[in-house]
Amino acid sequence: MLQSLVLRPARRLYSKLSARLRRGALAACMVASFATALGAFVMHPPEIEDLSEERSNELPSLLDQWEEGDVVVLLRHLERCDKEDYPCLEGTEGITSRSVSVGSLLAEGFGQLGLSKTDVYNSPLTRTAQTEELVFNDLGIDEDWLYKCRETMLEDALERKVPGKNMVLVTHSSCISAFEQSLGYDTETPEYGTALFFTKSADSKFLKVVGFLDADDWKRALEDGARRQRG
Repeated sequence: MLQSLVLRPARRLYSKLSARLRRGALAACMVASFATALGAFVMHPPEIEDLSEERSNELPSLLDQWEEGDVVVLLRHLERCDKEDYPCLEGTEGITSRSVSVGSLLAEGFGQLGLSKTDVYNSPLTRTAQTEELVFNDLGIDEDWLYKCRETMLEDALERKVPGKNMVLVTHSSCISAFEQSLGYDTETPEYGTALFFTKSADSKFLKVVGFLDADDWKRALEDGARRQRG
């Protein structure tokens, strides 16, 4: 009913226009539609890109900066058992038993990078603590701000970043989202076990967004990065 009340007068007005004016009206509508679409595209925050695909050219530099201790990594915990129809690793909460194999992939990847110059922090919740133990052999330090993180995630991380040491934060999707938004990004919820990489040199106050790696892409990405490093 409301639609007909609006469209009928508009159609009558359009039918009374000359051919020239009709063409002008159509062109104006097309321009307005294009401008609206362009504005929505321009204003939408960018997404963090995949280091195994479109951002693979960043891998050699990332490996160099890891050696310098300039990398910050946000790692989402492994698959939580209260959301999936699979048994828990232990007890009735935490991660699924089948996610142990994914944790092994991540442990191998971080081991290949080397952890001698790396600080590891994790949320104390069961799923993040179990993930940290699987991937980093219980090297991490429990930090409440890694689950109470919605407003100050970025600031809390930068306060704890030691110059010359990489920092890995084992945390939750909501915290990762808060971190991204503080940097002007808005990416889809990362998969379980996805790692997001950022760099911060000692003489800079700002983080550079590098990209992300899903757990099953580490081996190929690290091999590709090492090959590019060698030239």
